[in-house]
Amino acid sequence: MYSLTDAAMVQLGQVGSALVDTGADTLTPPGGKVIVAISMMTDCQFDALVADGDDVYIGTGGSGSGTNGATLGSGDTFPAGMTIYGRWTSVSVTSDGQRAICYMGD
Repeated sequence: MYSLTDAAMVQLGQVGSALVDTGADTLTPPGGKVIVAISMMTDCQFDALVADGDDVYIGTGGSGSGTNGATLGSGDTFPAGMTIYGRWTSVSVTSDGQRAICYMGD
C-alpha cells in the first residue's frame, strides 16, 4: 500500500525507466507495470505505441478519448524535448538513433 504522496509519485513514473533507441527492439515494462510517460531525446516516430486501452489513450492502434481523434501513424513525429503522458504496454521507434526515455508506473 502506498501513502498518498507515494501513490502520486508512482503515477508519474517513479517505479523505473528505460531507454528505447533501436528500431528493431520493442520496449515492454516489467510485469504489472505500464509506461506512463515518454520523453523524446531526439525527434521520434513510433512503429508501435500500444495503449493500455485504445479507446482511452492515443497510440498506433486507436485514437484515444474524445470525438474525431486520429490514430498515430509511423510518419507522425514527436519533437525532441516533448513528453507525452498516458498508459502504454509497449513502445518501439521506427529507426536506430531515435531515442526516448520511458517512465514506468502502476
